[in-house]
Amino acid sequence: MHTITMLFIDRYGYSASALADAMSGGPNTVKLERKLKNHTGVNAVALSSADAALHTALFLSGVRDGDYVFVPSFTFYSYIAAVDYIGGIPVFLDCDPTTRCVSPHALETALVWAQLQDKPPRTVIVDNAFGSIADYDVLLPLCRSWNVNMIELACDAFSGNYKGRRCGANGDYGVLAFDKRLAGGGGALLCGDDTEKAKQFARIVYSESENHDYRMNDFIAALDIAQFETSEKLTARARKNLAALCESTDKIVPPTDGDAATYALCRAANRMNELKNAGFDVKKPPPVHTLPKYRDNFYFEHEKGYSACEHFSDCCLVSMDISLLQRIRLAKIIGN
Repeated sequence: MHTITMLFIDRYGYSASALADAMSGGPNTVKLERKLKNHTGVNAVALSSADAALHTALFLSGVRDGDYVFVPSFTFYSYIAAVDYIGGIPVFLDCDPTTRCVSPHALETALVWAQLQDKPPRTVIVDNAFGSIADYDVLLPLCRSWNVNMIELACDAFSGNYKGRRCGANGDYGVLAFDKRLAGGGGALLCGDDTEKAKQFARIVYSESENHDYRMNDFIAALDIAQFETSEKLTARARKNLAALCESTDKIVPPTDGDAATYALCRAANRMNELKNAGFDVKKPPPVHTLPKYRDNFYFEHEKGYSACEHFSDCCLVSMDISLLQRIRLAKIIGN
């Protein structure tokens, strides 16, 4: 007879009780949805991943084969893959050089272009790119004026806010991810009045029309609940790290208002290997429209002849979930 031992490392000291709750089989997904509703002010459905939540939001937006979906280029590729998966055609939008999120100028130009083609987009995806916050007071009225809904990706902006509104609650649909800031690993679709349709699509309520299962595991939900309380502390620490780095070196792109500070955008792409060897979590996603797969897709610049996202080609992303000593070391590496 073999004995199996599980070692659980509780980094923040909140998860031990969650294990007991999860093993008891309690309705933790329901509890998590209530917490998310209290956190954001809108209804929530707990799903298995951010990709599952985005897929559901695209479906609820009416996206079907051949429909245009306006997407950011300065983002992670996996989000655009969700558009491909549902059959939509990505139309890429440049970022604003200040917010690093979708450019209002690019969005307006693309909306006019689509109208002239008599093929308006089914939805516009706006990403709070890498923790920075989009200008929703400009972007949302643009979408409203063209009768197009908006999906807000807040996967990198858990506990960020826009003028007092929580990230995830600024569009018609919002997607929050727990694995970027919390060590849980689930996703949540904030879906307002479409809660029941979302549950049917994700098979939380049985539906004969779909064969996927996007339900969040109750065990994962229990871990997310236990670590939920740490999100504000983690965001505060990340913001402190980012602000201190901006003061110590001019090679950090300044944060936006309400920034969740998930990553620092560092003008240090030439030092990525050194940063990785020093133990930092470093990423450098290319503008997605430049990938070979999408080179024939339409792309709208921030200004004619000026692609803002390519302006950040010398930058890399460094996680701000770091200690004071790591922050000092980071400043020395990128400052050299």
